[in-house]
Amino acid sequence: MMRARIPARQREAGVLLLAVALLLATMAALAFGMNRAAGMDAQAVGADYERRKLAYLAEGAVAAAKWYNQARCGPQDLEALSLAGATLSATVVKSKSSRAIDISAAATMPITSANTNTTPSRATLVRTGVAVFDLANPENKDLGGAFLDTYIDPSKGTVNTDDYLVLKSGQSNALLSWDTKDVPADATVLSAKLTLTQSSSASTQRTVTVHQVTTDWDANATWYRARGLMTFWNTAGGDYNATPAASAVVPTSGSANWDLTDLVSAWYNDKASNQGMLLRLPNPGQQASFNSREAAGKQRPILNVTFSKLCK
Repeated sequence: MMRARIPARQREAGVLLLAVALLLATMAALAFGMNRAAGMDAQAVGADYERRKLAYLAEGAVAAAKWYNQARCGPQDLEALSLAGATLSATVVKSKSSRAIDISAAATMPITSANTNTTPSRATLVRTGVAVFDLANPENKDLGGAFLDTYIDPSKGTVNTDDYLVLKSGQSNALLSWDTKDVPADATVLSAKLTLTQSSSASTQRTVTVHQVTTDWDANATWYRARGLMTFWNTAGGDYNATPAASAVVPTSGSANWDLTDLVSAWYNDKASNQGMLLRLPNPGQQASFNSREAAGKQRPILNVTFSKLCK
C-alpha cells in the first residue's frame, strides 16, 4: 500500500476551483432572482436576490469549511474568505457522537447606503455530523480478493478456459469482476483505474468501452448463459448498461487504462450493484487481446483504487 501527499499547488488549485464554484452558485441565484422580477417592485426584487445570494454563499461556506478540514484533518475554523461582495466564515467543532465535525457557517454582506435594513445582510447555516476524510494522506491499493475474468464468444459454446481475454467487434466481450472489500469501510474512494496489458500487438489503435454489468455471472459464463447451466443472459453477449462507464483508446501494443472512479465509487457506496464490468469494441471490424488473471504480476488485470480514510 502506498501513501501520497497532496502538493501545495494542488491544494491551492482546489481553493481556486472552490471559488469558481461559489461564483457560479451566485450567478445561479442571480438568474433565479431575475426570473422572479416580474410583478415585484425593484426593492423587493433586490431583497429577494440578496437573500438567495447569501443562502447560496452560506452553503458555499459549509463546503469550503469541509474541504479546509479534509485538507488538514481538523477541526479548524475556516479562515475568512471574500467572494461576490460577501465574507464567508465558519466555526468548526468535533461532533460529540462520531468521527465527524459540526459546521456553523455564515455569509455576511456589509451594510451600505444601497443596502438598507430592508435588505438581508447575513445568512447562517449549520451542518452536523459532517464526515471529513484525510485528503492530505490518500492511500492506493490494487484490489485483490474475489477476482473473476473471462471472455464470452458465441463460437465457444462451453466455458472459456483460455488464459487471455479476447475482444471482437460484435462477436466477443470480456467480463471482469472485483469486490471492494480491500477498501476500508471508513474511507471514501478518490479514484479508480483499470489497467489491462495486451497479449498481442495490433496494426491500429482501437477504442474499448467499459460497461456496468446488470446481471450476476460467474466463471461459467458463456455468450448465452450468465451462470450455471440454466441462468441465461436477457440478451446474448451479456446484460450491461448501454452507456459506457469509461472509454479508452488502446495502443497497438502494451497496456491501456480506464478511469472507473464513478463506477467503483457507486459499488463501494452501494449506489449500484457490483456485478462486475463488461468490455467491448464498439467499432466494427476490430479485435484486441489482453492478459487474464492467469498472467504473472503486473501483466494481469489490475484495478487500482485510491482512497482516503476518515480523519481521526
